[in-house]
Amino acid sequence: MTPSARSDKVDFITVRQRDSFSSTFILCSPPKMTLLCALLDLPHELLHQILLNVDPADLARVRLTCTFLDQYLKKNELLFKELYLQLWDEPVETAAVSIGSTWEKRLQNVVWLRKVLESDHVDSKLNDYQQVVKFTAALLQVKDATKSKNLEFFDEVFDKVNLDTLLCRSSLFEQAGATHVPAQTEFERQLSAKLHCYYGIPIDPRSRKSKPTHPWARSLVYDLRNYDTNTMWGPFRADGSGRVDWEKLEAIMVVLGFNLKVLVEESDMPIGNLWGVKFRGAIPYSAPHLKPNLDNGLELPLELRDPYGVTGTWLRVVCFLDYHDFYAFNFGSIAPADGPRPPIDIREAIRFIKLGITVTRIEPPGPGDGQALPVVHFKGASRLMHAFWDPNANSELTGEPLFQNRPYWKLERFGTGRAL
Repeated sequence: MTPSARSDKVDFITVRQRDSFSSTFILCSPPKMTLLCALLDLPHELLHQILLNVDPADLARVRLTCTFLDQYLKKNELLFKELYLQLWDEPVETAAVSIGSTWEKRLQNVVWLRKVLESDHVDSKLNDYQQVVKFTAALLQVKDATKSKNLEFFDEVFDKVNLDTLLCRSSLFEQAGATHVPAQTEFERQLSAKLHCYYGIPIDPRSRKSKPTHPWARSLVYDLRNYDTNTMWGPFRADGSGRVDWEKLEAIMVVLGFNLKVLVEESDMPIGNLWGVKFRGAIPYSAPHLKPNLDNGLELPLELRDPYGVTGTWLRVVCFLDYHDFYAFNFGSIAPADGPRPPIDIREAIRFIKLGITVTRIEPPGPGDGQALPVVHFKGASRLMHAFWDPNANSELTGEPLFQNRPYWKLERFGTGRAL
C-alpha cells in the first residue's frame, strides 16, 4: 500500500515483519474513513492475511477500532494459532495445558511473558514470579532443541537482569549474599532453583559484595543429613514423596560446574566448553542420539533399535572430598539444629572419565519391567582421561538401562583393571 498523492494527511498502522520479535515497518494509507471502508470490504481471506502481519501485542488495539474487527477477532482460533506458530513452537502435549487451553489464551500468555522478560523493571518480574516460571518451564518443553523458536527467544531475553532476578533467589544465593530479592517461600526457592537447572549453566555471583556460591553448594551436597530413606538417598524432598529437590540439584550443578572449570584451567585436556549452551540440556533427548525404529520389520543393527541411545562415547565426571575432610565436616562438630552447615572451602578431587559403550542384545520387557520400551543390555569400558591410573575409573562394565521400571542405567557388573 502506498500513500495517496492527493492526501494531505497520512495515517499509519504499525505491523511486524514475520519471524521477528521487534522489527516494524509502516504502512501508509489514505485518510482513515477510506482505509476503514476498504479494509472492512475485503474478503475474510485477505483480512486474515493482513492480520497475520500484526504484532500479537497489538491485537487488543485492533479490537478496539470497531465492532466488526472486535467480532472478527473474537474466538478466531485459526488466526490465533497461525500468529502463535509464527513466533513460537507448537506446544508439546505435556505443556499445552500449562500455556493455555485455547490458542487465544496461549497467545495472550506468551505475549505477556515476552513483555515481562523484555522489561527492565524488577518488580514486574517478581509480582507474578510463579506465572513467569510456569510459562517459561512449559515453553522449554520443545520437540527439537536444534531448531526451536522458543529457545532462540529465551537465548535473547535472558540477560543479566533476568538472570539476577529470576534464577538467583534460592537459599544457595541467599547464603552467599548473591541475590537482590531472596524468595520468601520454600515454593519460590524451589522454582528459582528449578529455572536455574533448566538454564543449565552455573551462574556466578553478580554483585561485588556477594561471595562465591560453590562453597555453600559443596556444603549442601556433602551434608549427610540430606540423605536417608525419605530422600531415597538422592536429590529428592525429605517428605518421602519422591519429588525432586531442585535446590539440591542446583547445588550439584554448581559444584560440578566449578570443578570442571578448574579442571579445564589446570590441565591440557582439549574438552572445550562443556556447559556453554543455555537451556538445551533441559530438553528431553537433547543429547546426540539415533532415533530408534521400533516398528520396522527389517533386521536393523542393535544400535538403531535401541530407544535409549546407549551406544557411543560418554563423559563421566566424579567429584569427591578426601575421606578425612568428609568425616571431619559431618562428625567433627555439632551440626546446627536447623540450618545449613558452614561452607566448605576445601578443594575436591575430580575424575574425568571416558566411557565407551555398545549394545549387546535387546529383549522384550519382562513382567516386572515397563511395557512401553524393551530391555537393552550393554557392555563397555571406562578410562581415566587426565591421570595415569585409577582402578575405580579404568574398568569394565556391563548393564541394562532400567531402574524401577523406568529408563535409567543400572550396572550389573563393574570390574576393575580393564582399560578402554
